[in-house]
Amino acid sequence: MGGNTKATLRTNALTTLEALKQMLGLDPDDTSSDDILVRLINQASASIERALGRKLRRSTYTQQLKGTGNQYLLVENYPIIEVEYIKQAGEIIDPGLYDITEQGRAGVIYKDDGWTYYGYPYGLAGDAITGSRNIEVRYTAGYVLPWEATEENPATLPADLEGLVQEMVEYAFGKLQTGGGAGLKAFSISDVRWEWNDTTPASWQDIIDQYRRVWL
Repeated sequence: MGGNTKATLRTNALTTLEALKQMLGLDPDDTSSDDILVRLINQASASIERALGRKLRRSTYTQQLKGTGNQYLLVENYPIIEVEYIKQAGEIIDPGLYDITEQGRAGVIYKDDGWTYYGYPYGLAGDAITGSRNIEVRYTAGYVLPWEATEENPATLPADLEGLVQEMVEYAFGKLQTGGGAGLKAFSISDVRWEWNDTTPASWQDIIDQYRRVWL
């Protein structure tokens, strides 16, 4: 059996170890806490993504969606950077017919004449039942994260989201150092949890609310 595997930053990490240690006032040459800090960054970053309900790292996605019957088509991840193509019933839709300039930051693709709702009548009342997800969207969305940023391709993750993950880690790291007030053996990294509810610090919740989908 091998020993413990050294922790590495996940691809959805919202800050870097170097930036975090600077914020915490830790000696950059002291690596004694690096493993636990990396694990906390990974946990806090995943918690933020769950709270927001979407992926934050810039990536290309392909989604199958149903027509909405109105002018707005919502994709899962945002902000939308680029739409590669949209197909409806297998046919490519002319890019000139839709637009992301106004509401793409909230994951909304606008089309003047609407996104056709496909369904069929069912039962005596003729209630509409939606058909298959016959709209295919391939698009790029999200942010360049700090760990992958370069001079030519700088980070685009909002600073307050990076600051939030750092604050979350600072809070948890402090509890780990003090044993959560109940002695070191009574508190470990497996006990670290961030709950997004009425007990969440208001400043944290405000940031989460700011980046949830609100587009009207």
